[in-house]
Amino acid sequence: MENLVIIQEGRPITNSLLVAERFGKKHFHVLDAVKNLLSSHEKTGECYISATYVDSSGKENPMYIMNRDGFSLLVMGFTGKDALNFKFEFIEAFNQMEKLIQNGISMRVAAVEENIRRRYLLTKEMQDVNAQIAALMKRHETIKKEMHAIDTEDFAQLSLFPRYEAYQIKHRFPNRGKSLKHHN
Repeated sequence: MENLVIIQEGRPITNSLLVAERFGKKHFHVLDAVKNLLSSHEKTGECYISATYVDSSGKENPMYIMNRDGFSLLVMGFTGKDALNFKFEFIEAFNQMEKLIQNGISMRVAAVEENIRRRYLLTKEMQDVNAQIAALMKRHETIKKEMHAIDTEDFAQLSLFPRYEAYQIKHRFPNRGKSLKHHN
């Protein structure tokens, strides 16, 4: 069953060449069987895509690409013990391939859901951090105002005492150096 079912555009498919090879039929007989199916019902057009391949001599030849339904319709007309065994094997190969695809989709959906959950938690945490930053910034402003008030009061008090030289006051209150000239 290896290499008989391939993935194309996320779907399991096969082609008339692989079917002919596996069933030991001439490719033109398989092509005729597909053409008969196509002419017998309009829905069969959904199962087969006309394509070409290049043979070993470099000649371009017709072939059909088919989905599981097209394969099933085609090989259900084949008979014999080998044909029946192959039908079961091939159906199992399609089923396994579909499970792999579904598991891959399920894993991607789970990953996206996990990312959505993580993003929600991070957004909530960011909102909490922003609220803390806002509270800290507010507290920072309050502390700055309190320190300014203390500095203003202490500067005014120290500048009244001759014991402190201007350079000492300036050293302790570097932001008050300009206003020191006015108090002396």
